[in-house]
Amino acid sequence: MHEVISINGADFIFSPFQNIETASLGVFLRGGARFEDRKVKGIAHFLEHMLFKGSRSYSHRQIKREIEGRGGSLNAFTAQEITAYYAHFLNKNLPRALNILLDMVFNPLLKEGEVNKERNVILEEIKMYNDLPSSRAGMLLDRLLWKNHPLGEEIIGEVDTVKGINRKDLGNFRKKYYIPSNIVISFSGAYNKDKIVDLLAKKIRKTKQKIHLKYFSPSPCQGLEVECEKKSLEQSHLCLGFQSISYRSEKRVTAQLLNVILGANMSSRLFEELREKKSLCYDVSTEIRKYRDSGAFSIHLGLDKSKITVALGSLLKELDKIKRKEVFSRELSRAKDYFLGQLALGLERPQGRMFYLAESFLTLGKIYNFAQVKEKVAAITPREIKSLAKDIFKFENMRISCVGNIKDKSEELIRKVAKKGASHS
Repeated sequence: MHEVISINGADFIFSPFQNIETASLGVFLRGGARFEDRKVKGIAHFLEHMLFKGSRSYSHRQIKREIEGRGGSLNAFTAQEITAYYAHFLNKNLPRALNILLDMVFNPLLKEGEVNKERNVILEEIKMYNDLPSSRAGMLLDRLLWKNHPLGEEIIGEVDTVKGINRKDLGNFRKKYYIPSNIVISFSGAYNKDKIVDLLAKKIRKTKQKIHLKYFSPSPCQGLEVECEKKSLEQSHLCLGFQSISYRSEKRVTAQLLNVILGANMSSRLFEELREKKSLCYDVSTEIRKYRDSGAFSIHLGLDKSKITVALGSLLKELDKIKRKEVFSRELSRAKDYFLGQLALGLERPQGRMFYLAESFLTLGKIYNFAQVKEKVAAITPREIKSLAKDIFKFENMRISCVGNIKDKSEELIRKVAKKGASHS
């Protein structure tokens, strides 16, 4: 399925994909928002933007036209621990796409004028996310989950910190993290391995520079905390969160199945109970996030302000239920099929496989094939689901955020319902 090759200090993951016309290539860097200095918060994301503004061999127009203009797509993302640049393209265009991605990463221009222009773009992006109620509720929840820690701060940065970032700051950050020993390149497609390796070897210069990433673990949540923000909206957004396991935990697959059972699809318990049976909301979903030394299990729903406390009470009952009673074998079997089905669907596309390989290697240091994952999933029992639910859903330490056109006493009412749920769990 794959092979890992060291090329001048960088790790290259090659996964052949036969009889298809497209391929996917990604350049992943160990280093994201949680490693930033507080005074330049948002610099990893700022630098991600700047790499699209021109490199030594390609103007900003050429970067887009030479990939998108030839039927491909080009994008990037900044996360807490990873920054990535990736492209999907026709196989015949691999040399061009590879050259562009590596020139962006290793030889960005970072022109002063472009830095100032892109700063304004990012400031507008900050406004956009603050104006999205679901996004805003998530921001507040993260602050509560990871108080006084980078994981609780916005990846995009804040207005004051983004205004203060200059060209020199961007250059220094790039020189520190954008080095071969800190890079993983992932490829999936129908292309000759030796040719790609040769192309990469010509573009990646071997250096002795290395970096030791420093992880400062967040403090565990202690006590119930609630934060509400009043906005003039037709719909309110409620988020619940619990600190959870890291991606290094042996229970990481169990956590994924717990997520499927509770809120990952329209067959989940929360969707059935809150939307189908009680019509309390249009959307309800759960999410698992995993970092090196922490994680979160969060729940989000959008609903009318008059239904917030009723929905919260129903939600807590469902969480309490999965803590007290083992799931039925047939329900767990469906969750396993869903999880494996989604994984298989991703691995059968070059884009999905490219991301899976990179994420697995970056987080676990190894890559499990589908058969190995299937074996791990098959071994998980209802008892393990119940045990992990008890470990995660500690109501006395939960975090709740709410954004909407709520009443002045809403926070007090939410706290009252939450405390009642905690006393019954």
